[in-house]
Amino acid sequence: MYDDLWEVVVLDTSQPDQEGEYPVYAWNPGVLEGGLMEKVADNFGEFTLHECQQELG
Repeated sequence: MYDDLWEVVVLDTSQPDQEGEYPVYAWNPGVLEGGLMEKVADNFGEFTLHECQQELG
């Protein structure tokens, strides 16, 4: 999935929570030394809900 500001949105499958959900990070692979990452949501459902709310206003 692509994000306008950060390039790529990814799930960190190395960090599942108690319910088996993965945190969502925005990743810019163009930055030297492995890229730049920022956590944007605790799970994909939270991320998707936030994105939909922004689009709907």
